Formats: sequence, structure tokens, C-alpha cells
Amino acid sequence: MRFGVSDTVGKCWDLAMSQLFKHLGFCWWGRLAVLCVLASVGAPCATGQKPGRVIFQDSLSSMDESEWRLWGGELRSVSDSMRLSGKRGPRAMLTGVRVSDFELQVEIKPADSTQAGIVFRVADSQLGVDAYRGYYVGLHAGAHRVMWGASRPGWQALAGGNRTIEGSQWYRLRVRVLGDNVKCCVDEVAVLQKTLPVLDGVDRSFHRGGVGLRVLGSAAQFRNLTIRELVDTSSGKSYSNPVQANCADPVILRHSGIYYAYSTYTPDFPDMVHGIRLHTSEDLVHWEDQGYVLKSKDSWGESRFWAPDIVERDGTFYLYYAADTRICVATSDSPAGPFRQRIQRPMEPDSLRIDAHVFQDTDGQYYIYYVDFNRGNEIWGGRLNEDMMSVDTSTLKPMIASDQSWETHKGRIVEGPEILKHKGLYYLTYSGSHFESPQYAVGYATSSSPLGPWKKYQLNPIMQSTSYAHGTAHHCFTQSPDGSELFIVYHRHHSLTKTEPRQLAIDRAMFVRQKDGPDVLQIHGPTCSPQPTPSHADD
Repeated sequence: MRFGVSDTVGKCWDLAMSQLFKHLGFCWWGRLAVLCVLASVGAPCATGQKPGRVIFQDSLSSMDESEWRLWGGELRSVSDSMRLSGKRGPRAMLTGVRVSDFELQVEIKPADSTQAGIVFRVADSQLGVDAYRGYYVGLHAGAHRVMWGASRPGWQALAGGNRTIEGSQWYRLRVRVLGDNVKCCVDEVAVLQKTLPVLDGVDRSFHRGGVGLRVLGSAAQFRNLTIRELVDTSSGKSYSNPVQANCADPVILRHSGIYYAYSTYTPDFPDMVHGIRLHTSEDLVHWEDQGYVLKSKDSWGESRFWAPDIVERDGTFYLYYAADTRICVATSDSPAGPFRQRIQRPMEPDSLRIDAHVFQDTDGQYYIYYVDFNRGNEIWGGRLNEDMMSVDTSTLKPMIASDQSWETHKGRIVEGPEILKHKGLYYLTYSGSHFESPQYAVGYATSSSPLGPWKKYQLNPIMQSTSYAHGTAHHCFTQSPDGSELFIVYHRHHSLTKTEPRQLAIDRAMFVRQKDGPDVLQIHGPTCSPQPTPSHADD
């Protein structure tokens, strides 16, 4: 069954979490869940990383001035911690400590509207905000942002993600650096929480150097700093994105143990005159091109065949897709096709334009979501009729429109809707901005009803482009072969300078419990570094 058709996530939560933690290496430190990004014993993880000897360890409850060299600002002991303050990006560098591959853990309490974090692989330190060569990972209180960047000198953002970061609260920051890969996880110290890395990126600019603390704003407190060597223990199975070329706007159906990926065939861009392409896989990683599952001769329309969706009902497979910016539906008795329209015509009304998505609720009712062109791209929805080929027009209404800044790059656009139902709540996930924009990203809104009203997540987007992967959006969700892990399947640009032909990528996703409010959907991506292969029942 395709993920999202029923409330599957809630039903398999315990199994999913145990398997995900097994593969990603969550460890429990007292009452705190900390992501170590380690392979468990025997786990098929080519990205295994084992902490080695301790390089430096200090509670920072008192300050030994001989251990630190200060570049601007003031460093002093306060309340069983060290406080670094100053207005021009002061850094407190450890003397005699140089790192290459390492794991660092520290607790940080930033003041309101302040950035605070660590610098590493640092050389050529001078006085000034970005007057050094090396990397920085930090928390931005109030802006609810975790960021990774480089000073060459002069700041370059590399990657980042949105998390709830409040001033005057303690957070545990864990950073793992191995070769060109940097992983970062952030947890609120006072809260028991399961989470994914907020970033997992690659950069090859700096290889070895000093390590220290950094503040940008007013002040921050630091405590419980530990730095260990990190040893590569790679073995077993892994994958790296992208996993398949020439695919865009993917949708996945799993049927009889096989994943069927229907997509826009990007080598045909921009005309897309041939139809909808199919690739198949047993593990989400290794794909085989099966050719055109729908050919243009078997459908209404002459060009712009894109953005498919697939649903099975009572042994018939329904393929929804856009042709000449109208939504069509074709059928087959096999997920492998061929799909044909018995009567070659688009769906009505003509406001059903592109990006169809069909969702079956737990009561059996089918809904269709799509994009209409009205003040930019808007997402609409309504009930699908029993014939699966027509809609109840009396139920059609707007779901969401482009009204946030991240949704406006190269156009006012929200598109690519995909519904998940989790713990009785509906999550309308979607893409924002123009697909050719490097800022193309993924966000979501929630509702207690399948047709809204919807409330957008305050920390959107939940997945966005980085310095190493652009245009990461237009997605769907599926599960690992053993059903224990949730994956987002999406496309990305061909390169940092070229959009086409777009490529298929996969990354882990999960729902994270919150102190207040509904669970938050998190994405561990976009990634380019080796990741554990999706879990199988025999792992």
C-alpha cells in the first residue's frame, strides 16, 4: 500500500522508532535522547563512526585561562559555566588543540537574538567577526535556526535547518566531522526528545585546525565540553544521493515487494512530449528504467506530461498526471502499465491544472489535491467521486496559497501537494517557490480535516537547498522495505549550476514529539554523504 493512504505511521510508531534508532544510532544519556549517528553493532552502515580517545573534556564550571586564547570580547566563569560576550563575533580558541576528524559535544545557552556555537578546523585567527579561516556551526536564538558555514575569511553559508531555539535555554549541540562530512544534532537539554540531524553536509575547504567557541550578538554560556577523536569504521551497505538520474516530480507505489517510481522524464525538458516514465526497485536505492509507462499516443494532450500520482483500487491502477497543464487520469490492471485513457480527455473542471495527488482517508473516502493557477500557483482540494475519474465540484475549495517569503522565489508558488495522516492529524506537505530556483523547498501545514482549514508550520521550510544540493523538493513519502522507516523521495537539480535533467533522491523522515502542540515532521536531508540503506526485515 502506498504510504499516506491510511494512518500507518501512528500504527507502526514503536517499531519505526526502534528500527530508526538502530540504524541512526540514537543513544540515551540519562533523560536525554542524543543522536550519535553511529552504526549499531552488526548494522549495515558504511558511514560507521566510532569515538576514540578524549582530546579535551571540561565541565567549564571554572575557567583555566591557560587553556584559552581570546579573540575579542570577554570570557569569564558564571553559574557553573563559561560566558563569552562581545559585539564583534568574539572567539575563544582552545590552546594547543587542533582537530581533523572528531566528535564534539557542548551545552549552550544563548542570550535572546544571539548566535552561539563552535568554530573548528580554524587557521589564521584575527580580531573581527569573520576574521579566520575555518567552519562554524551555531544556534540562532529567536531566529529558530541552526546553521553551518565557512569563513574564508568572509562568510559563506553552507547548510542549515529550522529548529525551535529560544534565548536563555540550554541546548546540547553535537557535531561530528569525518573527512568532508559534517553532521549536527541539537536537543533541548531539559526535554526527552527523539530527533534527526538538523544538517548532514559535505565541504572540502578545510581539513585540520583549531577549535573554539564563538558568539555573535550579545552573549552565551557554555558548559560540559567534550572533544573526542572520530574513527571511520565503515562497513556494510550504504547509498549516496542522487540514486537515479533523469527523474523529476516522483511518486512511489509499493506493490508486491516492488517500488514503482513514476516521474516526469527530464531529458525531454521542456516539451515533455513522450509520456510518463517508470523506474522500479526492490530497495529504494537501485533502480531499473522500465521506459514509458504511459505514452502520449494513449492520452489526451500533446506535451508537458509531468507530475504523476498513482492509486490502486479494487485491482485497477489509476495514474493521474498533467498534460498540456490539464490533469488527466489513465488506467491499467498492472502497476507496470501500459496505462491508457479509455476516453482521451482531461478531468473537469478546467481549474484542475497540474500536480494531482489522491489521498484515501481512513473512512475510505478519496480526496484529490491539485494546483490551480490563481494569483500564482495555489493548492486546491475536494472529494473524488466513486469512479475515481471525476470530482465532486461542490467540495472544491482552496487549501493554501503562497503567502510566506520562502514560497516566492521566481514566482508565488505552492505546489506538489502530498498528504500524510499521523495521530489523527492531516499533514499537507508541499513545495514552495519555482522549481528552477535554488531555493525550491519543502514545507507543510496541518489540519484536523482533510479539506482544511490549514495552519502552516511556523518553522517552514523543513527541507531546503544547501551549498551542495539545489532544488530539493517536489516529493512523496514511502516506507523502507520492512516498513519501519519513513522516507521522503524527491528530485534535485542536476548540479549547482544546471537544473536539467533533474535527479531522484531519498532521505529519512520522522515525526518528532513536542512538549506542546502536534508532532513535528522532520527531514534528514538533503544529504550527499553516504547513508545507511533503507532497512530490511532481515537486517
